[in-house]
Amino acid sequence: MPQSPIQIRYEQAVNLVNEGKPADAIKLLYPLVQQSPGYYQAWLLFSRCLFETGYVKEAVQIARHADSVDPLVSHFQRIQLCMQHQRIEEATGIARAMLEDVPHHCKALFTLASLALSSGQPEVAIAILTPEVTMQPANITLRRLLADGYARSGQYSNAIAASKVLVQLDECFENLWRLLGLLFKYGQYDEFLHFCEIAAKYVDNQSDESSQLALLKGQALRVLGRRDESIHCLTSSLTINPNNAEAWLALADFKDYVFTEAQKHQLESLLNRPVSAEVKCMASFAYARLCDAKGNTQASFKHYAAANALKVTNPHVVEGIQQDLANIKHQYCASALYEQAEALNSHPTPVFIVGLPRSGSTLVEQMLACHSHIEGTMEQPTLLHVEQRANRHSQTHYHAKLGDTLSKLSAKELTDFGNIYLKESAVFRHQNMRFFTDKQPFNFRLIGLIHKILPKAIIIDVVRNPMDCGLSLFKQYFHSGVDFSYNLNHIGTVYNYYRSMMAHWDSVLPGKVIRIHYESLIDDPTTQITRVLNYMGLEFEPQCLSFHTTSRAIHTASSEQVRQPINRNGVCGWVNLAGELQVLQDSLDPVYLSESLALKQT
Repeated sequence: MPQSPIQIRYEQAVNLVNEGKPADAIKLLYPLVQQSPGYYQAWLLFSRCLFETGYVKEAVQIARHADSVDPLVSHFQRIQLCMQHQRIEEATGIARAMLEDVPHHCKALFTLASLALSSGQPEVAIAILTPEVTMQPANITLRRLLADGYARSGQYSNAIAASKVLVQLDECFENLWRLLGLLFKYGQYDEFLHFCEIAAKYVDNQSDESSQLALLKGQALRVLGRRDESIHCLTSSLTINPNNAEAWLALADFKDYVFTEAQKHQLESLLNRPVSAEVKCMASFAYARLCDAKGNTQASFKHYAAANALKVTNPHVVEGIQQDLANIKHQYCASALYEQAEALNSHPTPVFIVGLPRSGSTLVEQMLACHSHIEGTMEQPTLLHVEQRANRHSQTHYHAKLGDTLSKLSAKELTDFGNIYLKESAVFRHQNMRFFTDKQPFNFRLIGLIHKILPKAIIIDVVRNPMDCGLSLFKQYFHSGVDFSYNLNHIGTVYNYYRSMMAHWDSVLPGKVIRIHYESLIDDPTTQITRVLNYMGLEFEPQCLSFHTTSRAIHTASSEQVRQPINRNGVCGWVNLAGELQVLQDSLDPVYLSESLALKQT
């Protein structure tokens, strides 16, 4: 069938775009869409041309208008009905048929990419969307979905870049907030503060959004060590919204912040209001910290116990941890650990600092990061994302989970995963040093994976006596990832699992892990840090003992503590609460408990 004049002009416009002449294409498309206002694909191409010629806002408007002339609205309604009834295969089939009828159809692409994300396949979603955002660069919905795909895949730089494009397309608080969350999470604080100022223009000074923005800015300033500015932001957040429990908690986490009487009454008032359990939980932790700062150990512990009781957690969290670690022990046997990646001599060497949270790992990182050849980063999510990508790779290529295919993965495949780790962790590094730290404590479960994909990596296990570590966990509110810490019996049980996991690694990978006992580090920091540095092939440098004077960003709950000179405040603090901690003591393996009792006697 011969093409109509309108189709011929559309094809001519397509050819001009392919030749890199979008301005010339616009001259054809503008009269075309006026003459044929229902021509969906012409509107899409018109939007692309406007974007490529610098008319970004106009391109967004035209992309939105294209939705109003969508010829396949009824098809998408069928997809929505399928999704309501969990008929995933049928929805997928409809979306693919839509793309055959109308190439680059936005809602069909949205469907396929969303289904890929919801099924835990972010790389598939990225593969669908990446070419399409070139064809439809002003489509905010597809751009947002691509940014989500990058974030879920652990492609941090790409996630940030995609979110910046969203802000360029539509500078609104929603898109700025999304970008700020990524910049904060990935430690890009200079850019974070810049975009904070922009976001402030889009909020009412008395709104909840304004309170949350001040809170997030205050948390970033605290990480940067800008204490007074941080406190100013946090108190501003509370002035706007006295019910912002996160801001109360952030102030309390300074440990030595002195609450005014007016603030104390405000916090007490919040505790007595009908608020959600999570808000009351955070506020209760803040109040317990306030009492703790006054030195009344017994009274403050009662408040901590009440705060922990308010936390809603997964009741099966401990069983889940036990099963996960048991599986790892079974899968990562000596034979499965034999094949390794190629050593990558041209890259910086990662230094993994592992253990349980509140074990003293921040202090170790802070001291090492003062060395002239070691860059400190943060508790990176990178290795976990690499494990997830490796698992998806195993399921795709070997039809089994990662743990069941460890012996099948070639040196090249392992090297590829090592390269992914180094590539994606680069966003956290800002200096060209020989070593960099990754202080994600729960990487202790992934030591076998580290051994296989990063043969030259340094692994440091920081061990603290379980009673002090357990008490410190119980006194800390965690926003995510540490659900076992709100129950003393769970804390002791998970401590046992952690130590047992480390014993497994010592057995199958003898000499792979270097261990630091927190109490030994406190008593003789020079000897302990020198031992670690020598293991890494480095000489001791005196500035490692001046860790508290560094201006580097510190991302953990211990940020204020490690900005103080080394002290014994955290050693045997549990003794004065021995009666209240009987449940913790009873839950510990006698071998680990004896370490605490030995410390108590000394």
